[in-house]
Amino acid sequence: MLMLIVTVILAAILSGYVGGMSETKSRPPQLVLQTEVCRSPNVNVTMMVLSAGDGIPTKDLKILTTWGTNHGNTTIGTKGIYPIGLGPGIKGSEGADHFGNYSLLGGTRMVINNTESRTAFLGKDYEELDNGDPIRIRFIHLPSQSTIYDQQIIVGEC
Repeated sequence: MLMLIVTVILAAILSGYVGGMSETKSRPPQLVLQTEVCRSPNVNVTMMVLSAGDGIPTKDLKILTTWGTNHGNTTIGTKGIYPIGLGPGIKGSEGADHFGNYSLLGGTRMVINNTESRTAFLGKDYEELDNGDPIRIRFIHLPSQSTIYDQQIIVGEC
């Protein structure tokens, strides 16, 4: 009898283990962006979606920006209402919408071009960024916990 109980328990454990191994994580979408960061006199960021598969809802994304000037300052920004989206995938009545309310499709533009958006996207010390400084921008797909875009961009002149 004891042997039967042990066999049943082992079968249940093995079944749970094998069942857990067969689960698949959600596959991350593919994202291709063309990103430009320039300063003249303020920092502006423009990201153009070249490819986003069937579309990626921005509510499923988190953006991390990291930068360091020669002074070693680093800032991390996360999902908020910026960057503003323009073009395909935008549902807003004025042709623009906040991050989290639109989907990324080929041709969608995302912009950072005012003081509030610069502070939200780059951090409060963004004025210290200068031509030639690197900025790293990463997009994290939350459902799959995967990095779908990771690029270091050098600040140029507008």
